[in-house]
Amino acid sequence: MSDVISTRLDKKEIEELNQICEKERIDRSALIRKFILAQITEYRLSEAGEKYRKGLVSLAEAATMAKVTIYDMMEYIDRERIQPPEPTEKELKDELENAERIFKKLKF
Repeated sequence: MSDVISTRLDKKEIEELNQICEKERIDRSALIRKFILAQITEYRLSEAGEKYRKGLVSLAEAATMAKVTIYDMMEYIDRERIQPPEPTEKELKDELENAERIFKKLKF
């Protein structure tokens, strides 16, 4: 089910929308819907990206939160130059111990 949403725009904004409609060859309501949906996706990416940057979620969790593929999330993270927080000393130690256990099992 869909609802109707109305908004007010200046004449210049409407003219610009009409120009884009002609270029894209779609009607104005379809163009506005396309713009709104794109902005909603961008908002979800931004929210999930911020949680990833703070270390609250993994990359896969961020993608799920944003309702995009992990590849789209990776592209967003790269585009926005988002870095997760540096691992703590304990996390590094745990990873090293885990790697040592794996190597012992492989008998290298």
